[in-house]
Amino acid sequence: MKAMSWGILLVLATALAQSVGEILDRVEKNLQDPWQAVVQGEIQGPAGREELRARVLAIPKENLFRIEFQKPGSLEGNFTVITEKEVWNYLYLTNQLVISPKEKAQVQGLGFSPQGLGDLKALSQRVSLRLVGEERLPEGMAWKLVGQAQEGQGFASLELYILKADPRPVRFLFRDEAGKVLADLRVVEFKRTPLRPQDLKRYPKDAQVLRR
Repeated sequence: MKAMSWGILLVLATALAQSVGEILDRVEKNLQDPWQAVVQGEIQGPAGREELRARVLAIPKENLFRIEFQKPGSLEGNFTVITEKEVWNYLYLTNQLVISPKEKAQVQGLGFSPQGLGDLKALSQRVSLRLVGEERLPEGMAWKLVGQAQEGQGFASLELYILKADPRPVRFLFRDEAGKVLADLRVVEFKRTPLRPQDLKRYPKDAQVLRR
């Protein structure tokens, strides 16, 4: 009986391990068309816990993402644009647009790149995700994925929740090496909407453009 129980557990564990890729495939197919959403929650800022609220605009087929910060006050008016090769950080207070190669850029004020919302496969290359079960969230039943991050990501581990009925991420929970929560972010107000590349790439005409 004990051998049979271990055998069942092994089969279940194998099935869970194999289904992570399938879940990410479902998300990728589900988020092919342009969409927008709001990311909100708490982050660990320099002065302690801060509320974060930002609007994300995405054209996944163009590898183009834009995040517009509304909270905290230190980031209000700033935005970040991620293209296939670059990251643009617009700083409202100085009216500067800082353009950096994607591999060197830091997305301001976040424990993750907004690109991870729509391109979880890219995120999974930096975090070794595994499926640990399911959990009921306000949006409905969700798959719970957890994983350890590679060095240099700004966080040590991630809990990721994927909505089953409409495969897309609905919650990101980032922790440091001691298990302290660095950011607890939910994706709300999700909707598919027609967007053009110029909508995401717009910036003030009088902004000072700096390349680094």
